[in-house]
Amino acid sequence: MAILDIIEFLDDRGEIIVKKMPERGSGAFRLGSQMVVQESQVAVFFRDGQALDTFRPGRYTLSTQNLPLLGKIIGAPFGGKSPFRCYVYFVATKTFINRGWGTQAPVLFRDADFRMLSLRAHGAYSIRVVKPRTFLNSVVGTKGIEYTYDVEQFFRSVIVSRLNEILGSNMKSILDLSVLYNSIALKTKEAVATDFDQYGVQLVDFLVQAITPMQDVQEMINRAGGVAAQDSEKYKAIAAADAMRDAAKNPGGAAGTGLGAGMGLAMGLGMAQQVAQSMNPPRVQPESPSTPGARLSALDVKEKLRELKEMKDEGLISDSDFEEQKKRLLSAM
Repeated sequence: MAILDIIEFLDDRGEIIVKKMPERGSGAFRLGSQMVVQESQVAVFFRDGQALDTFRPGRYTLSTQNLPLLGKIIGAPFGGKSPFRCYVYFVATKTFINRGWGTQAPVLFRDADFRMLSLRAHGAYSIRVVKPRTFLNSVVGTKGIEYTYDVEQFFRSVIVSRLNEILGSNMKSILDLSVLYNSIALKTKEAVATDFDQYGVQLVDFLVQAITPMQDVQEMINRAGGVAAQDSEKYKAIAAADAMRDAAKNPGGAAGTGLGAGMGLAMGLGMAQQVAQSMNPPRVQPESPSTPGARLSALDVKEKLRELKEMKDEGLISDSDFEEQKKRLLSAM
């Protein structure tokens, strides 16, 4: 049976939160062995799942004086010299900065302007173990997490869970995001701090770097926003056309195939009328070109042809309708 005479753990990269020695099972130790605990480390002796004693940074010679609880375990018939089987956890107490978090799957959000949206979010956080025994008993012992990657994954899941709650209660529309990042980050940090504390961990920093919709939704917002800045009527027309297109793609919905198809068709017809009215409002038919004052300027004709072209591209009018209107406009010049 190999006996561990020197017990220490060196982490040159400084990236390991917790390390068990030996990695599997328990090891044979004996009084008189040397243990070295590095700066920003805490060593905790365990036997049969029970924490015996905790050691701060320094060099120790194991004895019943600094392992008082161990004295009850070592057999008296051997004069306190027999090897005892234990295992040691080295826990880093430094601050682990720039840990990344993010939503693995899109988060569904009820938006006041765009109804239901799928959002993704990511950011960074920093943590520090402030209660090593609590951390070992709750995270390592109860949840069976011993590797740094698994520890970080666990705390990421806690962050994302709380972030979902904060988004739903503090944000009404994705259009408000630009002024809410700091508020969302602060409230999420406050909510997560309580969760982390029960595991013996302090959340030092928490940052929200981005909350974004899916790419197709972002493109729609960018396109609609650009048009709205120039012409509010065109913005309404494009929004209606997009809604009609989506309704045509999915006429069934959750309400049932027959009912959904009827609703989709009704929405399409209603929106088509709105599009036609907003893009080409009713006006008096142009008089004969020979009538004084009835002529249209080349600029007017060009603008109207552009509007008709957009309607044709959106599928709101047919090619023959477009050609007929084109002839009438050209004859009115």
